[in-house]
Amino acid sequence: MTSTFVIDGVPGRLTTAVAPSGELCHVDLRAGTHGSTLAGLTDALSTAITTALRAGAPPTVFVDAFRRTHYVPAGTTGDPDVPYATSLGDYLAQRLQHNQPDGPERP
Repeated sequence: MTSTFVIDGVPGRLTTAVAPSGELCHVDLRAGTHGSTLAGLTDALSTAITTALRAGAPPTVFVDAFRRTHYVPAGTTGDPDVPYATSLGDYLAQRLQHNQPDGPERP
């Protein structure tokens, strides 16, 4: 599943994949221009989350860890399912929760 967004003028894309069992197994978050600090951050974050998922970590761990984190870029997203995010991490958490609603609801 791929979602696109623009937070504070920064375009991005979040792609997730699920295993045949329906469990989230891959996260690819992209934002910023190639070679930028932001692009490096999103690449590292994607790799860390995907590695943890493959080791058995549930997606709720990431939702809990990144929800309501505050850093730039932040603001409206252009994504109707996640209209506002306080950071890229917050957008990621909200989108994971929306895409994988099997976990307990988190306000």
